Amino acid sequence: MKISNIALALTLALSISNPALAADKKADKKDKKETTIASLIKDRTEYSGLFNLYQDAKTGENLMVINESQLNTPFVYFAHTVDGVTDAGHFRGSYRETKLIEFRRHFDRIDIISKTPRFLFDENSAIAKASDANISEAVLASIKIEKAEKGQIAFNVDKLFLSEALHKVSPWKNPNDKNAKKRFNPGKLDDKKSRILSNRTYANNLDVVVDYVMTNANPTVRGSTAVSDPRTISVKVQHSFVALPENSYQPRYDDARVGYFTNQFDQMTSSDWTPYQDVIKRWDLQKKDPSAAVSEPVKPITWWIENTTPIEWRDTIEQAVLAWNTSFEKAGFKNAIEVKVQPDDADWDAGDINYNVLRWTSSPRPPFGGYGPALANPLTGEILGSDIMLEFVFMKNRWIYDSLFSQGATSLTEHTDDQANQLHCSLGHELQQNMMMANTLASGADIEKKAILAEGLRQLVLHEVGHTLGLNHNMKASILWNEKDIHDKSKTQGVLTGSVMDYSPVNVAPLGQTQGDYFQTEPGPYDDWAIEYGYSAALTDETAEQARLNTILSRSNEHGLAFGNDADDMRAPGRHIDPRVMIGDMSSNAVAYASDRMDLINHMLDKLIDTARVEGQSHQQLLTSANMLFGQYRTQAGVISRYIGGVYVERNVVGTDDSVKPYTPVPAEIQKAAMNTLAKKVFAPDTLTNMKPLYNYMQQQRRGFNHYGKNEDPKAHKMLLSLQTNALNQLLHANVLQRISDTALYGNTYSLNEFMQDLTNSIFVEGNSNSVSQNLQVEYVNRLIAIAGSGRASKYDYLARAAALGQLQDIADASTPWGADKATKAHKAYIDLLIEKALKA
Repeated sequence: MKISNIALALTLALSISNPALAADKKADKKDKKETTIASLIKDRTEYSGLFNLYQDAKTGENLMVINESQLNTPFVYFAHTVDGVTDAGHFRGSYRETKLIEFRRHFDRIDIISKTPRFLFDENSAIAKASDANISEAVLASIKIEKAEKGQIAFNVDKLFLSEALHKVSPWKNPNDKNAKKRFNPGKLDDKKSRILSNRTYANNLDVVVDYVMTNANPTVRGSTAVSDPRTISVKVQHSFVALPENSYQPRYDDARVGYFTNQFDQMTSSDWTPYQDVIKRWDLQKKDPSAAVSEPVKPITWWIENTTPIEWRDTIEQAVLAWNTSFEKAGFKNAIEVKVQPDDADWDAGDINYNVLRWTSSPRPPFGGYGPALANPLTGEILGSDIMLEFVFMKNRWIYDSLFSQGATSLTEHTDDQANQLHCSLGHELQQNMMMANTLASGADIEKKAILAEGLRQLVLHEVGHTLGLNHNMKASILWNEKDIHDKSKTQGVLTGSVMDYSPVNVAPLGQTQGDYFQTEPGPYDDWAIEYGYSAALTDETAEQARLNTILSRSNEHGLAFGNDADDMRAPGRHIDPRVMIGDMSSNAVAYASDRMDLINHMLDKLIDTARVEGQSHQQLLTSANMLFGQYRTQAGVISRYIGGVYVERNVVGTDDSVKPYTPVPAEIQKAAMNTLAKKVFAPDTLTNMKPLYNYMQQQRRGFNHYGKNEDPKAHKMLLSLQTNALNQLLHANVLQRISDTALYGNTYSLNEFMQDLTNSIFVEGNSNSVSQNLQVEYVNRLIAIAGSGRASKYDYLARAAALGQLQDIADASTPWGADKATKAHKAYIDLLIEKALKA
């Protein structure tokens, strides 16, 4: 018998001897043939909406069913953190990513594709046929179809949501991060421990909340006290799929003279010098009565105060939100914004993107004071939803920094992860120190402290609501009033700056002046103007509409409408050029204002022993107050330093006012005034002498072994040197020294060598030297040596090198004062040795 016949005989024999096995095989084939979507979803919990989800009650497995009509259709994908820990780069309410996605079918699979809408082509141009050339789409996931029938497609989405396919949950690694080994590493995503927690389905969106667990078996950095166990971290992320709205919304284009967040688009077939078609992010406000000058909107912007909000603060918060209605009224809308309070028995969650919520937390490691992100349509800029996160601790006296100035820190290291806080509004950090300073002045008057809290909270809420309306920061708005009028309450009337979007300091009156407004409590003139540009109703005629907008924008040179955002601000040494675009500054004469603030701080330091020590308590209040005041002093020194070598920047367009140039060097008299103030109040031997009596008392509250291995004594010399080097970091930055030379070619009359000589004279004060100034002099000489490049490469331009060498020679040629003590002689010998070795190298 042949082999094939043998096999056939065996098969027949088995079938006859085991009829049950043959029947099972037939049943299996029958089941496969009869599998339907209905059978797949049978006995599962249904969540119907934009996409339908069906969850197995026993295993938790999730099946998604979409319609074929939803294929090849763009949807908004949005990820935000429901809850997290800042060590892992997550915090509650963090808006993490928005992108445009499509579901596409490829044979028996569903691909989820992300694509960029940035590049625009004129459809009438032949080159538009190549619009997809050299632009990469991203295949985020490819999922096997379980069943497709009657225009519906079912597929399992557990692996999709329990992976990082849609969004990278774990922190991105930066190969250039030199401190990576010192940072907490949450490890890798563990899909076996991670789980889908919940979902919400609506007609226009689907939200899926996932608890992601990351594990690291052997962490080298323990993390903060907010981390229960460094080997495992849990963060909860919500994935949202949102249908693009179908409405009559008309985008409004961005203009450099006013500051809105934008979606950027490049016109690939345009021959313009600036082929951009960027649109601003804003809400879709439409008038109920288009013919009325002022009308209520068809749909107002509704804000909910989360039920976590302290009850005693709710009225102040509501008033702050509604204060924006004055700006909208000037733009043609009455009651554009409304405020409601989330009931304690609400059946919706504050993380639901269908509700705009003012939310409160009290985090162990607060990453911000206030944070106001918005979700916008990637194609049009229409804002679809927003939240505001507020931190309770910034209204209190809790010191939220890793290190204290009095311990010799060169800066205060915020309790934030770089990845978590890189782009988040940090007004709350500034506000906390400002409120503590104002409360110190209140001298125990409870009624005044309550007023300060109310004003500060109102400014913070105004600022964050401004972000959710589409406005970005305006760090130039502080120039509205001069240094005298800023303290006149009858003039300011709650408007201290041109915009609530600035980072302005608490407006504490100088010695001998009557106290005015502490904080800004109303939108400023810039805010009114920006809202008019962004939200005023458009004309139907395109040409007339552009003329209308141009008329609004033509006012940009008005003093109260000054604008400069984070892209221009000078908060970091050597960064940018306009000293008016700065945080912590105030008034159109910021140098004089800063000088007054320094005098006030000196006065307050002198009183701390009497005002900041409470019988029966530790010296923590005095320590925190002293560090806070020192930080404010240091901030003002930084503000002053930006005026030397600075350039005023204006962004008016050609034909608006030709007398206003885009770049104008800061007048020499202002630069010299800044230099003189630094000489007297930062580089002088008697700088902050009022701190001397405090050093004996600057003791931190002991908590167990918290300062184990650290010497707790105040590092007075390091503290003062950090103030001085902070100013030198700006004054001697390569960009600044080169700019002083460059601007000499277009208007600057404060020359590089004159400035360097003034700086040397302020640091080497003849006949007046102590240990503080000697410390500074060594630091300065070492920096001059580095600039000159003696014996090693220098990153500075040739003119700066020559100027530095000239100062080194002058310092070396100076003689020791007659009758100098031994310490002074030794110091001079050391300086001479440093210079001699450098010049011989």
